[in-house]
Amino acid sequence: MNPVVLLDLDGTLVNSSQGVLHALRAGFTGAGLPAPDDAVLRTFIGPPVHDSLRRVGVPADRHADVVHGYQVAFAERGNLMTHVFDGIPTALADLRDAGAVLVVATAKPHRFAVPGLAHLGLAGLLDGVVGAPLDESESKGQIIGRALASLGDRRPDRTRVVMVGDREHDVAGARENDLACLGVLWGFGDRTELEAAGAAALVSTPGELAAAALAQLGVRT
Repeated sequence: MNPVVLLDLDGTLVNSSQGVLHALRAGFTGAGLPAPDDAVLRTFIGPPVHDSLRRVGVPADRHADVVHGYQVAFAERGNLMTHVFDGIPTALADLRDAGAVLVVATAKPHRFAVPGLAHLGLAGLLDGVVGAPLDESESKGQIIGRALASLGDRRPDRTRVVMVGDREHDVAGARENDLACLGVLWGFGDRTELEAAGAAALVSTPGELAAAALAQLGVRT
């Protein structure tokens, strides 16, 4: 069976910071809550949003209001404020040329991830997209689990699957599914976070991604 590369979206394939921060500010304001500063809001990028809201002390009964406002603002404008990291299209093409199956596993709601990838011209380089439900209630581990299930008969042995992401949640979610995770250093996490989480290896640039993923999978090039 072909090897599989599962890919985080925000911070791994695309830089969504401008749009996410815009939408988060709108979500907090719409819920009548003060928005955290930008440094704190940037930590929301990648993890499931409910985890981040709990971390900054938003009461559980206000989560739905913040998430609703965030999603409305992101759909109206934020999704269009995203750009692809330089070198990512080439990395994806190289992985597919080597026979890898590429599936996005993202905590972004599926309804935003799919059109966003199409708008950015990445959809044709991918074999599947698995995003969070609209209420964003799933953990990254659950999302990765559904991404694996989506492969059906194409799912290989776990040693032939690798997760790629920029945050500790990607590493933890991969571990929950008994997978290795490559940590990328051009996103919203950093070396300290990814090493502490137990990333199998770190990748410095998109230009190194294909070779690193194929090496982790044991694919000779």
